[in-house]
Amino acid sequence: KECGERAIENLERVVNFENPDSVAAILFEGESGSSGCIKYPPMYLKKVRNLCDKYGILFIDDETMSGFGRTGKMFGIDHHGVTPDILVSAKGLTSGYLPLGVMVVSDTIAKYFDDKPLALGLTYSAHPVSCAAAIENIKVIQEENLVNNAAKMGTYIEKEVEKMKAKHPSIGDFRNTGLLGCIELVKNRETKEPITEWNAKANAMDLTNKMAAKIRELGMFTFVRWNWIFIAPPLIVNKAEIDEGLDIISKTIAIADKECF
Repeated sequence: KECGERAIENLERVVNFENPDSVAAILFEGESGSSGCIKYPPMYLKKVRNLCDKYGILFIDDETMSGFGRTGKMFGIDHHGVTPDILVSAKGLTSGYLPLGVMVVSDTIAKYFDDKPLALGLTYSAHPVSCAAAIENIKVIQEENLVNNAAKMGTYIEKEVEKMKAKHPSIGDFRNTGLLGCIELVKNRETKEPITEWNAKANAMDLTNKMAAKIRELGMFTFVRWNWIFIAPPLIVNKAEIDEGLDIISKTIAIADKECF
């Protein structure tokens, strides 16, 4: 709670320092992704929404990673009960079958351009094949109830990783929402010293590189960054596949246990 209060106070301080009239928008991810799946403090995004309304600033929601069911809700922002002015997304929109990004705006913003045309164009804007892929992908997400599956499998992953903590002293934390999660590896659970420093250069990531290579050797690909191992399986994943993936991750984390403890 204190963290959230300090964070929103600091954000308002920055807005006032810059002059609210000079701030067009504030952008947040619906749920944190490659930055370590850091959780927002309770009610934080609602307070950001209130701050934006107070100063006439637009709230932009980036759902590039957290959108289209990834977090156990259609959009990550849905976990926070907040409606943005602008929502942007990609990746899960087509499940990667074809490249496509999307920007969705509120009625208020859309109506502004009814009599004020914005003259711009993109060579591949609204490509019909990509749009067709998006439509069919969304149908599959809905018809196969994949958002609900992401929520259920996410809960299962959380329980299984909790068991792994007893086996692996290098697991310092696990942050997860649906099927967007991150295991944080540390040298010491009390001090939270990371096994690889944040933003470390390639020549200072020997242990991280060993783990990334081990995961690939065991037949799985996932994102390994600094002291983080990300868990973000497909929305169709089942318990057996999760067990297989977590077994590979467990064998990989054993490398960190051996070198750090």
